[in-house]
Amino acid sequence: MLSFYVTNLLIPDDPDDLTITTPAGLWTLTKAPNFVTTKAAITGTTLARQQHLPVGETYFLESPISMDRGAAAVDRAFDEITPILLAASYATGMSVTINRSTMGSSVSIMQPSDHWPRARALGSGSYVISTSNEFSRLVEVFVRVWPTMGQTEKARLLVHHWLDALACWSMEDQYLSATTLLQIIVATEAQKQGKASLTYYNGLEDAANRMGIAPLSQDFKNMRNELIHDGQLIGSRFVGPRSACDQVVADVLNWFDTYVHAGLGLGPVAKTRFGANDFATLNAYSI
Repeated sequence: MLSFYVTNLLIPDDPDDLTITTPAGLWTLTKAPNFVTTKAAITGTTLARQQHLPVGETYFLESPISMDRGAAAVDRAFDEITPILLAASYATGMSVTINRSTMGSSVSIMQPSDHWPRARALGSGSYVISTSNEFSRLVEVFVRVWPTMGQTEKARLLVHHWLDALACWSMEDQYLSATTLLQIIVATEAQKQGKASLTYYNGLEDAANRMGIAPLSQDFKNMRNELIHDGQLIGSRFVGPRSACDQVVADVLNWFDTYVHAGLGLGPVAKTRFGANDFATLNAYSI
């Protein structure tokens, strides 16, 4: 059996257990014994939140595959952990990861993979799904397309930079990470077209057209250029006000969700993740 403690995973409906079907077989997520206490600390409903930003182990991730099935079968299952963690992080807006195996696991983790998210607090998350069924479906599709579309669309790179955007300390910091995501998408589009490069805005328009989704407005480019060239969100290129900045950030991150869903074949976006009000209290030192 493969068995690991999962950190920072909170699933809608708080299921006691959840089965995920992947090419390697079945994985089961089961609540950790201290789930209620850990969730309260992570989401800030206890005093612990006032003293530090907590992380904690909330679920066990287990597969019945063991060395009895052969080393190749174990390796195939173990290789699915990276897309499972990235998919869970993407679905919930939390930095979902594994730091250790349980005593009953056939494979022991000496050191977490560099490809896995690192444990960091992101509060109560920001979900693109609303139910545990939507969660399991997203993870299953994500893992299934990982060897194909997951590679061509650079899913590992995108999800890690996206987590950096969510873990920001200012709007300026967040928007730099968010527009880096867009730059990666432009580079992917250039590769799809067999070109050495594409201009930033035209590349995103082409990417949107290829995916059959609406393009972003010019506002995202104007605010990005203001930040890149003059180190501020509002200026001659983007005149604001602050509430307009909040809306641009929400639009970019929601567009990113639409792109990822189309690029990985995840289906329609089940839930719009962000609204402008979600960023109204985020520090913006350049305004």
